[in-house]
Amino acid sequence: MNPTPPECARLAAELRLLRDRSKLTLATLAEESAYSKSSWQRYLSGTALPPWLAVRGLCRLAGEPEPRMRALWELAEAAWSRRGSIRPAGAAGQDDPPTDAVAVPPPTARRSGRRRAWAGVLVGGVLAACAAVAAVATAGTGGGGGFHVSCSGAACNGRDPGVTLCGVEPQTLLNVVTPGGAGLEIRSNPLCRAAWARVWNTRLGDRLTVSARGEPQQSVTVDDPRLLDAFVYTTLIALPARHSPLTACLTTPPRRTRLCYSAPAP
Repeated sequence: MNPTPPECARLAAELRLLRDRSKLTLATLAEESAYSKSSWQRYLSGTALPPWLAVRGLCRLAGEPEPRMRALWELAEAAWSRRGSIRPAGAAGQDDPPTDAVAVPPPTARRSGRRRAWAGVLVGGVLAACAAVAAVATAGTGGGGGFHVSCSGAACNGRDPGVTLCGVEPQTLLNVVTPGGAGLEIRSNPLCRAAWARVWNTRLGDRLTVSARGEPQQSVTVDDPRLLDAFVYTTLIALPARHSPLTACLTTPPRRTRLCYSAPAP
């Protein structure tokens, strides 16, 4: 069994402090939320990553402002998914041409209710992630002075949303559910002037790419069974000119059918 990432241990410790401060029992937490006593035991011990709605509910019960806990949760979510191996992003033009390619305009879609896990943004190593946790813990969160992203624009290409802190407080530009039941999002952070795509409810062999005019395509492949119950992310791509399209494509085996969705850059 993989050890609990330090970011997740930090989040669990903060949750325990909130619970102790508010004198909330496991029974009360279960009654006041959609999560069982056994689930809360795992969340508070750090053996399972709580969904954000669970963390948010505890903040409400404890009278704790959300922004700091949200930042800690984003980093824990990032480290949790990194326990599975992610294939490095490929360069533009290296894809084999898929069959049955379909271009799909961005429909209005609700967030899938069938998410099977909450994992997060890619992170590139324990030291970098620990530094990110320390930065958030000491500085808090927020735009101008709360935290400091470590790249901007083209300098972000191919880098990790979690390590750069671009994954903290992101904007969602597109949220769709594919005909096969996978959820797909394009997200961005104006502080980084960069975007990335993520997918969940995947199958082995699924490949996600994100592209923008004039920038190197970024991609990730679901090549480990542990990734089937996680959000799977591409690395960062610089935002194109305002309102130019960002396009995310999901290619699924065995026929390599590809569905593409686009959203304008902010």
